[in-house]
Amino acid sequence: MQPPQDWSDQIDQTLVPGGIFKEFGFLHKPSKTLILTDTIMNLELDKVDEPWRTSAKLTGMYYPHGQIFFGMRLPLLLQRRKARAAFEKIRSWKPQRMLLAHGHCIDDANRTMHRLFERM
Repeated sequence: MQPPQDWSDQIDQTLVPGGIFKEFGFLHKPSKTLILTDTIMNLELDKVDEPWRTSAKLTGMYYPHGQIFFGMRLPLLLQRRKARAAFEKIRSWKPQRMLLAHGHCIDDANRTMHRLFERM
């Protein structure tokens, strides 16, 4: 799916599958910033209340590690071909940083993507 022509010179996008948790990944081209909402969480434990704090600890979705949101893991595995295509497109953008809706942003996007998406 292509971005609307109005912003395609500034932003690229791809659909990330995930059952009911579908989302778009966006790349802001000038800053080489990947923008994600629910695909990856990197919660700062001192800034979240229970039960999210315990959930983040148990699933690895906490800073500085970050992890794919546990609600998307099984759907991504079940849609492995679509997930692989989305993550390949994201890798091809070569983003330098990740802006996340949930948690601390990530400055080393390359290493993090390799760690999280290598099994896809």
